[in-house]
Amino acid sequence: MNWKKGMQPIDFSSKHHILLANDEDQSIVHPMDEPYFTSEQIAPGTWKVYSCGDYTYVVEGEDETLVIDSGYGCGDIRAYCQSLTKKPVYRIANTHNHFDHTANNYLFDAAYMSQQTYEKRTMPFPSFCGLDFPRDYPVVIIDEGYVIDLGGRQLETFAFCNHAPGSLGWLDRKERIFFVGDEFVASTYGVRYSVAHAVAMYQKLMDHIDEFDICCGGSGVFDKEDVIRGYNTLKRVLENHPEEWKEFTPFYPKEEPLPSIDEPATILRREPRPWDKPRFRPNPDDVYKRNFILDGFEVSFDVRHIYE
Repeated sequence: MNWKKGMQPIDFSSKHHILLANDEDQSIVHPMDEPYFTSEQIAPGTWKVYSCGDYTYVVEGEDETLVIDSGYGCGDIRAYCQSLTKKPVYRIANTHNHFDHTANNYLFDAAYMSQQTYEKRTMPFPSFCGLDFPRDYPVVIIDEGYVIDLGGRQLETFAFCNHAPGSLGWLDRKERIFFVGDEFVASTYGVRYSVAHAVAMYQKLMDHIDEFDICCGGSGVFDKEDVIRGYNTLKRVLENHPEEWKEFTPFYPKEEPLPSIDEPATILRREPRPWDKPRFRPNPDDVYKRNFILDGFEVSFDVRHIYE
């Protein structure tokens, strides 16, 4: 499918039998092929959009409005974001490649992302089988240090890598917000590489801790104090106090068949769908994993990869 400006949203009607319940009020249920958007203003000229997939953020400048991450729900998220602002919406920026952040990029005139995100963008999860998402939309490759200028409001790009290779974040000094995707969360952190690498990632935020008050991520909005707690927890692990670490208990999700017209399913709108979760199997490396909690912040890590 070739991209063209003004492309209409793709047809989700084949997914009508999958029902989505709102996380906050599970009595609100809609078929997967019915568009659903709500929003909350979280700062001047800044909105958090609730739809499907992780949260989308709308950032308004004097000249234009930027969208951060496109979600994977049906309908026209660009049109909805445009309804929130009088400044034109034509660009989207992606924090990372995962489908719940890149699926609807084709609705925009251009998508800004890292090279690693570009390579794996818009790769559908299993529950979206049979839907044809365009992948050839215009892309601008950016990296750390790039500045997105919206007119009177600049977002500086930072590179992170733990949750997904090529992840990017943006520091908005005007409204004192750090947009961090899924790389940072409020209370838990799974170390993918080494603890030292994770500390270096957090250090990037700590170096600018006086320039922002909140972080906006895929899981929601959290205070910079949570960044400080995460940093201190990882630093404590790096100091090597094994007597403080706890055994890691792995969880292996049960494999479930995709729902069918004869056997529909109801799931939470923003929760990972059971059929899309990684099929982890018992791994002998799990014996090397540990958990550590400090000041309510929990990290999990491999004892063989503390420093490298």
